Amino acid sequence: MSQFPVRWASSTAARLRLRELMAAENVVVLPGPFDATSAILMARLGFEAFWGGGYLGSATSLGVGDLALTTMTEQLRFCASIVDATGLPVVADCDDGYGGVLQVARTVQAFERMGVAAMVFEDQAAPKHCAFYDEFPVRLLEKHEMVAKLKTALDVRFDSSTMIWARSDALAAGLGVAETLDRAHTYAEAGADAIFVPCGNLADLKEYAGGWGRPEPLVMSAVNFREMTLDEVKMMGFSARLDPAAVILAALYAVEEVMGEYRRTGSLAHAGARSKTFEEFAELLGTETAVELEGRYLAVAAPSRADTSETAAGGTARSG
Repeated sequence: MSQFPVRWASSTAARLRLRELMAAENVVVLPGPFDATSAILMARLGFEAFWGGGYLGSATSLGVGDLALTTMTEQLRFCASIVDATGLPVVADCDDGYGGVLQVARTVQAFERMGVAAMVFEDQAAPKHCAFYDEFPVRLLEKHEMVAKLKTALDVRFDSSTMIWARSDALAAGLGVAETLDRAHTYAEAGADAIFVPCGNLADLKEYAGGWGRPEPLVMSAVNFREMTLDEVKMMGFSARLDPAAVILAALYAVEEVMGEYRRTGSLAHAGARSKTFEEFAELLGTETAVELEGRYLAVAAPSRADTSETAAGGTARSG
């Protein structure tokens, strides 16, 4: 990853890297940055790919939950900021594709142009919402409708290395493991590059993964299984684990701690123990690199003393 303001990154290289990671022995960890700066920090910590979550996009763009209120272009801008900041593979949560097959086609090509490595499309019927909201019923598309969306996405992508992941919310809809596996198999047969099933019950998660039996990689979410180790994830048969919430929850906790104390005491005297310094912040953003780059090119473009002297002499002669 190169620093701002000049970042060299190949979208195809990022896509191929994600495919390489998904095929490797180790579980791919996909944390969810809540903005470009948190993505840069996590890249420095060694994370190799990111989840561009719809919940995060909605929370950071609109300050609301995952309730299908974010538009395609708003989610596109959110994911593009992570791609641009890091150049690393980003898996974009594209909800239900923001409509039917025509909308899916536009979504795929728009997100591809912005450099994402993979897109996830789900089989919820509109209006969709977070699968873990118990307050709202989960309604699903018919399987053939989801297959139509997946085939559209696969056909219209510009770059064959771009991954198209299928997500089924059949477990969240209460349809059981058998229906979930039936849908997942159908989506894999349609050409999906990976399968993601949100799940809140460990027994269902194990039964679903144990009944998979196909080469396409499985993806799970850490939302309800925060204490599960990567070794346990691997043993169950999953190739990747995304974590949509850990980063923003930690950040919000820190903000509440520091700014709550500021509100109570009127002082930030003790904030330093729980905060980055401003100098560290500037360094993270590549400020020193930007200053050096600007100085280098202004120096190259600046006229030399000899050129200045000749110009001055010529001007004097003409005026005489």
